[in-house]
Amino acid sequence: MQLKRNQELFLRDGRKIIVTDKLGVGGQGVVYKVHLDSGEKKALKWYFETKLSDTEGFYRHLAQNINAGSPSPAFIWPEELTEWNNGTFGYIMPIYPKGYEGFAKFITARVKFKNIDAMINAALNIVTAFMDLHNKGYNYQDLNDGNFSINPLNGDVLICDNDNVGGHGFESGILGKSRYMAPEVVRREKKPDKLTDRFSLAVVLFILFMGDHPLEGKRTNVPALTSKYEKRFFGDNPLFIFDPDDDGNRPVEGLHRNAIAKWPYFPSYIQDAFIRSFSRESLLKGNDRLLETMWRHVLIRLKASLVGCPHCHESVFAESEEFACPACGENVKPAGYIKFPKRANMDILVPIMGGARLFTYHIDENVQDSGCIAAHIMEKPGKFGIKNESTSKWTITAPNGSQAVKNPDEVAVIGDGFKIDFGHGVTGEVVKV
Repeated sequence: MQLKRNQELFLRDGRKIIVTDKLGVGGQGVVYKVHLDSGEKKALKWYFETKLSDTEGFYRHLAQNINAGSPSPAFIWPEELTEWNNGTFGYIMPIYPKGYEGFAKFITARVKFKNIDAMINAALNIVTAFMDLHNKGYNYQDLNDGNFSINPLNGDVLICDNDNVGGHGFESGILGKSRYMAPEVVRREKKPDKLTDRFSLAVVLFILFMGDHPLEGKRTNVPALTSKYEKRFFGDNPLFIFDPDDDGNRPVEGLHRNAIAKWPYFPSYIQDAFIRSFSRESLLKGNDRLLETMWRHVLIRLKASLVGCPHCHESVFAESEEFACPACGENVKPAGYIKFPKRANMDILVPIMGGARLFTYHIDENVQDSGCIAAHIMEKPGKFGIKNESTSKWTITAPNGSQAVKNPDEVAVIGDGFKIDFGHGVTGEVVKV
């Protein structure tokens, strides 16, 4: 049943809502714009009565999620259910604020990020949201490119379609899109869970960065991706387009331009993260997928390594050692890097190059904010320094044992072998390349 403009409905808690406009149609129902009797505007998802296999069970499931509350502000979470009406129901949720664009528009380049920093922020926000979701005991089950809206100016992310989110053992009956589903789900070997979410997350991140699908290369270049081909390419015999040991599915010139152009632009540790995510172990056995915390470490390392090429001034990602600038081809050699204790057995490094940044994440493991700048690397001819932009005092120890305390807004000269005690039990060491 479709609703009519000005139709009145009632929520479980007795509040009245009035339908004002249709916003869109999906596989399970229609989304309407409504306003409450208080004047507050909301979105209403109204289900087709024939699309839910267990309507009463799904109603109870949504009620549980509403009572538990949203795992993160990034999720457009159901707020309240309606009363039953002609055998079906709906729920209200916040309306997207202005300034957000659907993920599909970024994929097709109809919308572009303001800068690379905003793109990395989007990746970090997606990863952090799913880390919060999984830590609350939920899995998403249907993670795909239609779930995200992103602010291109700053990378803020909102995640919709959360009605199929459930705890361990919950089955919504929704398996997802084959291009985003884990291969074992495509093969019908298991139901969606946290591990399959993590595969879908890696696909989303790869498409966000590379602009193409990680499993679509020359092998999948067929006239039409029928269900038979989808099962073969994404379930039975998937192959990563940049698999280091098998070039049978490499990107096709003229067809997969984005992946061909962007893959070399990203540093080796990002490439390694995707190689691991789409390894044969991951694709065929479901093993060795990166946890959200691991992605977070990798992505903050990427964010901290974003600097200007000293030759052409284009934005580049600094490797730990000498590398060729993807823009101009000139060799770039960081003076060294600040090495932090490993986290989740992953390297935590910041290059010693003018403009490189440290974040609160580096100096305090307990801080979840990944975007707050704690320091900048300063550069003068033959000399490097670090400016304290945090709220803490730092103790700098030179190789000869002499020490200096640096307050916020002060700069310390650093070189090979210097150690920086940031407080919070975290010390970084300057290591020369």
